[in-house]
Amino acid sequence: MRTDAVLLCLAVLSCRSTPAPKAPQPSPSAGPAAPEPAAASPVPPSPANPPATQVTGAQPPVPNAAGQPETPPAPVESRRSAIETPSAPPPGIDLSALDRTVNPCNDFYRFACGSWLARTPIPEDRPQWGRAFSEVLERDEKVLRQIVEQDARGEPDPANPFAQKVGDFYATCMDEEKAETASFATLQRELQAIDRIADPRALARRVAELHRGGARAFFGFASRQDSRDATHVIGGVDQGGLGLPDRDYYFRDDRKSQELRGLYLDHVARMLAMSGDPQADAHAHRIFQMETTLARASLDRVARRDPYKVYHRLDRAGLLTVAPHFEWNDYFAILGAADVQAINVTAPEFVRTLDGLLARGNLDDLRTYLKWRAIEAAADTLGARFVDERFRYTRALTGAKVLLPRWKRCVQMTDRALGEALGRTFVTTTIGAEGKAMAKEMIVNIERAFEANLATLGWMDDAAKKASLYKLHKIDNKVAYPERWRDYAKLQIGRESLLENVLSAARFETARDLAKIGKPVDRGEWRMTPPTVNAYYSSSLNEMVFPAGIMQLPFFSPEAPVPSNYGGLGMVMGHELTHGFDDQGRKFDGDGNLREWWSPRVAKAYEQRAACVAKQYDRYVAVDDVHLNGHLTLGENIADIGGMKLMIAALRAKRQGQPPTNVGGFDDEQQAFIAFAQVWCTNYRPEAARTQALSNPHSTTQWRVNGPVSDNPDFASAFKCARGSPMAPANRCTVW
Repeated sequence: MRTDAVLLCLAVLSCRSTPAPKAPQPSPSAGPAAPEPAAASPVPPSPANPPATQVTGAQPPVPNAAGQPETPPAPVESRRSAIETPSAPPPGIDLSALDRTVNPCNDFYRFACGSWLARTPIPEDRPQWGRAFSEVLERDEKVLRQIVEQDARGEPDPANPFAQKVGDFYATCMDEEKAETASFATLQRELQAIDRIADPRALARRVAELHRGGARAFFGFASRQDSRDATHVIGGVDQGGLGLPDRDYYFRDDRKSQELRGLYLDHVARMLAMSGDPQADAHAHRIFQMETTLARASLDRVARRDPYKVYHRLDRAGLLTVAPHFEWNDYFAILGAADVQAINVTAPEFVRTLDGLLARGNLDDLRTYLKWRAIEAAADTLGARFVDERFRYTRALTGAKVLLPRWKRCVQMTDRALGEALGRTFVTTTIGAEGKAMAKEMIVNIERAFEANLATLGWMDDAAKKASLYKLHKIDNKVAYPERWRDYAKLQIGRESLLENVLSAARFETARDLAKIGKPVDRGEWRMTPPTVNAYYSSSLNEMVFPAGIMQLPFFSPEAPVPSNYGGLGMVMGHELTHGFDDQGRKFDGDGNLREWWSPRVAKAYEQRAACVAKQYDRYVAVDDVHLNGHLTLGENIADIGGMKLMIAALRAKRQGQPPTNVGGFDDEQQAFIAFAQVWCTNYRPEAARTQALSNPHSTTQWRVNGPVSDNPDFASAFKCARGSPMAPANRCTVW
């Protein structure tokens, strides 16, 4: 998991939706890059995976293309014996993490994690540190480092035909002198090309070139499934072009938001000055004014969660009408989608506002804005001045004290650029055939638990239950690694300029992505690389994906007790499955089409239950006086509540007829609940908790534990909680 933005999200697990595609843009040095507004697709960015820069600067999570059909799914042994796998924690729950002075019925998170929280400092280079996501990521990065260093030395790897490209990319990234010289020279060529913009046609062509290279200029464009016809791939224009983490950051009046705006303005001016702009201060203010105009027209994150509000099939003719002052024909020709006709426009009002900005803006201002986007995208491939300045800004969002070591930043960049090449060797060191088979069995058991529970729901009518069963039985489950690996043969990687390699990888990804428009949907591709410590559900594909990166301790191990496997990975599976039926997922049928397939009575009953969850989480405090946003986090909270119910039901079915176990005085179900909670043991810096609460669809980890258990009567029974205690309230919120 790679970008430092990921580190902010490490406490946020698996998300429903499709993760953002990985246009290989450099990550911020530490802490989250200011992410663009939430995705405009039917599904938001993945949980633990950060909202990364999208293909052609787009924000929506876009499906990636498939790889090479003839490539064997499991790589050959490669250098497995030469790679030292870091030691993992012992399987099962961690009794030493418990704080037995806390009553589990009062605060289960503190009970399960209190001692761990007290003894575990946050590393200086991290915004937060968690017992599961952070520690698994740390181990995985050490394995990946060995792989990329062996590739850089030219050691043969039978598992990966693209090992040289991986090695060249990493070696160039590690060469700090070339970052100071060759990468800076590459940036200067980019800026000079922007200086040559002399008319609207040249402007559109240069925006296309920036998008091809992963820069976030004005808006984004990428392929996407048609929400109304999931068999077709169309184009998608989305809002974008902002530098602060969310559109609301431009308008909040609290002191911290004002300070952040001031810091951002100063950051932009410093970056422009280091790039050679003699009017950096004045230009920074103009850039900020343009971004504020775009932010005002942008949909907020809650609105973007409604798939109906982000579906506007205008097609090319309609787009030309909405924004006539942008030369779309030139843009699409340079981008590599000259013939595209079928286009969804996520936010038409945003595009109208952008058109007005272009119509009345002078070319000097527009060129200055585009230069900033090029500099921002390139910053972490450049020399120490740029990297340090970027970190100065991002640490205000994360609280991280020092920059990540260069090797970690380079491992993350390499994974974004060549993730499925790097993943071929990675999977030989991690998940084996036994573990993959066990995980598949767990998924089946979770799905059976959902089917059994469905039959008991009195608020659903028979037609809705029948349609839900159809959707359940059509879910495609992907485990560990792709059946077909991506082909990187056409990607050009050298050992001169890191920025040139990053641009080359982004252009490769853009071309691969846009080539899908007009073709049938490829249901075999993955939207996360195998080393990713995360999982996802996609509404449009109706699939769940569990990469090898998350199939490790403390989530899962073939050697672990069954209850802890279910509390860890089983809960992740239940969470992802419930996403198919959360407040967004329920709007897509079993074939991935956006349509109303429930009766008005059933839909109203669902909405009442969802409103209870939103109100419950609105009350929770993330940090200081910052509350969670119950509507922004609604889908994830529904998935957590439903996932826990499915996990414990599946465990009961699995353990039926078998002798009970006892670990530290805890029975099977208590172990599963503790294992679940300990996945979320996390220490936050205040800045990171604040940023997550204000802009992330996942609740902070305390509430990812205490929220779901307080809504679960099985938990209250397992720990003998008295009715009315904090973890056993008289009135619970239950959707599924």
